[in-house]
Amino acid sequence: MNKIFSKQFLKVTIDILLVIGFFVSVLFSRHSEYNASWGSFHCIASMIWYVLILVHIGQHWRMLKVLWKWKVIKRNIFTTMTVIVFILMTISVILFIAKINVQSIHVHHIIAHLFWVMIIIHAITKVKRFVRLIKK
Repeated sequence: MNKIFSKQFLKVTIDILLVIGFFVSVLFSRHSEYNASWGSFHCIASMIWYVLILVHIGQHWRMLKVLWKWKVIKRNIFTTMTVIVFILMTISVILFIAKINVQSIHVHHIIAHLFWVMIIIHAITKVKRFVRLIKK
């Protein structure tokens, strides 16, 4: 299974889909008061995007396994922060599932904005690696 995740074509494809999914999720999070509904386009697109993030994490699993060592954290601070905010986002979605109310939506929005910022920073810091991956 890990060999499938590590194929260059799949890595490039997942990265491109993640960028597209990011913009779709962000754009449609603002357009409807029905976003608290699991049937909204934002929720459906975001769930698909979340699965793509899990695949992306699987592609980088070896690095993530050592991410908790101080030396690795210092060299990968933005990746570490992105992982932490991803965990917070997961918790906010779980809270959202448990009970949809104004407070859970508010918490989710705050964490989502942090997540967006971290994803943008993470993507910018990894652009060189992405370009090298495409050139191979």
